[in-house]
Amino acid sequence: MRSIVDVGRISLSVFIGIIQNHPLVWEKRVLFNLNKKGMTFMFAFLKPAKLRRFQVGPLGLYIEGFAAVLSQRDYNSRTIREKLRIAADLSRWLERRHIKLNRLKERHIHAYLQARRKRVYRGRKKLTVIALLQHLRKSQAVPTVPTPAHIVLIEQEYRGFLTQERGLTESSVKQYLSTAQRFFAHRFQSGKVRLNQLCAKDVTNFVLHYRSRRSPSPQWMITRLRSFLRFLFQYSWITTNLAAAVPNVPKFRLSELPRFLETKQVEKVLRCCDRRTKMGKRDYAILLLLARLGIRGGEVAQLTLDDIDWHAGELLIRGKGNRIDKLPLLQEIGQAVVDYLQKARPDCPSRHVFIRCNAKHVGFRGPAAISQIVRRALALAHIQTFYQAAHLFRHSLATKMLGHGASLAQIGQVLRHQHVSSTEIYAKVNLNALRRLALPWLGGSL
Repeated sequence: MRSIVDVGRISLSVFIGIIQNHPLVWEKRVLFNLNKKGMTFMFAFLKPAKLRRFQVGPLGLYIEGFAAVLSQRDYNSRTIREKLRIAADLSRWLERRHIKLNRLKERHIHAYLQARRKRVYRGRKKLTVIALLQHLRKSQAVPTVPTPAHIVLIEQEYRGFLTQERGLTESSVKQYLSTAQRFFAHRFQSGKVRLNQLCAKDVTNFVLHYRSRRSPSPQWMITRLRSFLRFLFQYSWITTNLAAAVPNVPKFRLSELPRFLETKQVEKVLRCCDRRTKMGKRDYAILLLLARLGIRGGEVAQLTLDDIDWHAGELLIRGKGNRIDKLPLLQEIGQAVVDYLQKARPDCPSRHVFIRCNAKHVGFRGPAAISQIVRRALALAHIQTFYQAAHLFRHSLATKMLGHGASLAQIGQVLRHQHVSSTEIYAKVNLNALRRLALPWLGGSL
């Protein structure tokens, strides 16, 4: 066989074939990663001695396969080792609690994350454990819990109801379905789903459980739960309308001032992006879209290359309720996006404009990822504010427009509000107009 290092005069495809079939490579468990241009090669040698320290407990036999899966997803050697350490820690935790592999379920994963909350309960760590569980099920090491046929039918009908009758976007549909799945998982922990046993107490217990975990956005959870229960009653899956049993969470509309940044603070956040790095170029372009056009975080996440009309200088924005709008591609934004696309965007088949810098190179999942970029930028700019979501820049743009004399109708048009009530909150920051409405204080004459 041709030597593995004698690749000077052979093509890239032949070299890959040699790599895949060379016995020396697989004896040393070489995990290779070829970039899309085929110009450079990165070898992560996981020798048996190094890999053996992760092969502990009941998961030990599946660590090597999990490492191969991580390598196929383009993770570098450092990230692979970090994820393997988490897998080994989970394996030791299962061994100490005498949990057999064929009985491993999601509740055990949740208990492990709770036990390691300070050390591993981070988004990336949680995803690692979930990916490991998926690998174990594909390897048939952990049995897959079959979903009852009528539950699958309910989810399919509910998805069609949300998309066709409610007109929700795919990201919103996923959130509604997630709430429905959580409700079923909480009520029917044994796995046997019996809809005729649902009662009002089950609804209140789920809401209280959700609140006890200090989960975000309880109002949105209650809205989604009511929608699902109303659907079950409307489509005759249950005989009682349990939507009325969902308790209300106190929410006082217009009780707070809109949270925003001053103009100087917005510019400071933009300057904090290190545009010499790939991540800095990407974050700068994203923050410009948020700050200059007031685009929602979810709209930035789902922006695709086909949505940019370079000749017309327009952006196609897919907003709430499947609404499609065209916004001007400002020169400042266009230059930042071009700089990112030409010099920083990873080579990948995804059509999304903005791609994750770390493996796997795919588009962002939703608005939460964009809000994470905002939080990182605020920290770099040393700006402390309680509200750190992507909507912060949207509020800041509206407040800036109001300060320059724009009317609420004009602000609603720029922010693409479907209802006037959505723009009413900005009337509270129009101090000049409010001074004319304020009554004189009687104590002023004393």
